[in-house]
Amino acid sequence: MTLGQPLTDQDRKDWLEALRDHETAQPSDPNAPPHLVMTCSALKRHYRDVLREGGVHAGNLRVRFVFLHAPEEVLVERAARRKGHFAGANLVHSQFEALERPESEEGDVLVVGVAGRGVEDVDREVENKVREVMMEDDGSYLRVL
Repeated sequence: MTLGQPLTDQDRKDWLEALRDHETAQPSDPNAPPHLVMTCSALKRHYRDVLREGGVHAGNLRVRFVFLHAPEEVLVERAARRKGHFAGANLVHSQFEALERPESEEGDVLVVGVAGRGVEDVDREVENKVREVMMEDDGSYLRVL
């Protein structure tokens, strides 16, 4: 990606499997909070399915996704403003070409629109939606540091 070349499905395979395996790894600290937040661009349904496998194999793990919905031109502009990031704005189009938007049967995906909104506002909405889902699931809460 640093060279301006998009990743392929094969490039992402080991990385997605490593994330899936990390989901189910037991923390070394027995007092660690029971929730794990990972960020990645699970652009395709298949990628999300690989990450869902961790929950299926663990039995007690619920995987959720937050899909940040924005038009391509908004993300190109934001990527162009980033300084020192390994992926340039020229890769945004390839990400949109690979993107498979979540479908209605993917009930574990929370959709948040980002166009015309500041990062803090989007962060707040994501945090609120995640808290709601966690309360529905098991009555627990998310502590954000």
